[in-house]
Amino acid sequence: MHRTAKWLLISFLLAFLFSRTASAGVDLDLWHELALAKEVLLTGHVPWEDHFAYTPKLDIVVHHEWGAGVIALLMTKAFGPGGLLVVKFSLIFGLAGVCWNTSRRRGASALATGLVAGLAIVLGDYSFATVRAQMYSYLLTGFLLWGFDRDRAGDRRWLVGLFLLFPLWVNLHGGCLVGAGLLGAHWLEQLLRRQPHRHLLIAGLSLIPLAILNPWGWHYHAYLARAIAMPRPRIAEWAPLWTEGEVHHLLAFVVSVGLLWLVLRDGRWRQMPGILLLVATGLAGVKSNRFLAFYAIVYASYLPGLLSHIELGKDLRRWWWKYQRAFCGVLAIGALLLLGKGLLSEPWRLRVPSHLETPDANHLIYPVGAVNYLSAQQFRGNVFVPYDWGSYVMWKLGPEVQISFDSRYEVAYPAWRLEEDYLFFEARDGWEPILTKYPTDLVLVPVRMAVTKKLAAVAGWQPVYRDSQFAMFSRDGINLPVIISDDDPPEGQYP
Repeated sequence: MHRTAKWLLISFLLAFLFSRTASAGVDLDLWHELALAKEVLLTGHVPWEDHFAYTPKLDIVVHHEWGAGVIALLMTKAFGPGGLLVVKFSLIFGLAGVCWNTSRRRGASALATGLVAGLAIVLGDYSFATVRAQMYSYLLTGFLLWGFDRDRAGDRRWLVGLFLLFPLWVNLHGGCLVGAGLLGAHWLEQLLRRQPHRHLLIAGLSLIPLAILNPWGWHYHAYLARAIAMPRPRIAEWAPLWTEGEVHHLLAFVVSVGLLWLVLRDGRWRQMPGILLLVATGLAGVKSNRFLAFYAIVYASYLPGLLSHIELGKDLRRWWWKYQRAFCGVLAIGALLLLGKGLLSEPWRLRVPSHLETPDANHLIYPVGAVNYLSAQQFRGNVFVPYDWGSYVMWKLGPEVQISFDSRYEVAYPAWRLEEDYLFFEARDGWEPILTKYPTDLVLVPVRMAVTKKLAAVAGWQPVYRDSQFAMFSRDGINLPVIISDDDPPEGQYP
């Protein structure tokens, strides 16, 4: 019965993870990654300058996610949309396997690992879209934590893997900086515990020149320094957990801190290698939603071993053994229900949503109808477009169509461009001169934005397209047919 119970627990957790990540809507950053990857494959090199926007840009554009874009494009070309889904679920379940393995090797019971893993899934589910480049950072973080445990055991062979994988990490996602920070925290903890640590300091310092193995050389370091210090008051995922976090994330974080407090109260912190990493990622997750997934990874890997040895963990095991048959029934039914819930999301179908199905829905949609319209007209020119939608226009219509802005933000544009973009689309004082400051042919805007009504009254501009979600205005002299409708546009197609 014990073996059956363990596998039912694992099945339940996999079904829970699947149900939380099954939705397959394309992430907005994927589009600009694909656009750059296409340029790389066509030209045979990674460009230093931007070729997609007509507004002010940085002199050197360090696109730290370029490798993730190349993988996505190659998988799409080879296997179609299904190739991207293979990448997504391989990263998600690969990470789950690494965290489970690390936890069990630290002496955690299957029950404690399962309980903490369920909490970690809730904490990190926000970050597993289709497919975000940071998902590579999550998987590599899981491997890094495993390496730290090998280091504590006196095995230094893990450093070979670090030196081989770190340049890959650098070219997949800027989250390599998180990896370097975790290595620093591990070194500091080993120093404070009076454990061997000098090799870690040398390894950490070695990562600085090792990171030069990228298309931009030392400019990559300058980009990271600028990006990490840049304020992002308008970007929700960079906001503190208490201001922009979902309610279930806040609750899960409070519960996670409560469990950690029980461990610390029991005095187990002295026997908890990795406590500094857990505290550091927890503080980072509170300060910024974007780092909450890293906290979830460290938490799922490190806490179960300690929970297993405090009184609560022992009580849970006693209850588990006493009511094991009942728990097995609950787990089996729960796994089937969660699997069904995940399948209802049609995870095999990659979605490019074009409209909100209900007025209160909050998922991201794309200007599919407007882009299809411009494609049919074989339009060439400049389009002024908000932050969330520039990358979609870039991929679908570039390079013949140049955009004003997109979600690359600090990668390609000066920091002040974001506030300028919001000033225009919120129609605040001084919005209208931007039309002449950055001469454009069209303005693409969601119908709900304030500037939509005001543009209709500006001399020299007229509406040429409208559907239930987006409107488009052209300046005088642009010869485009007028299509005005309140109908929902068709769902988009990937790629």
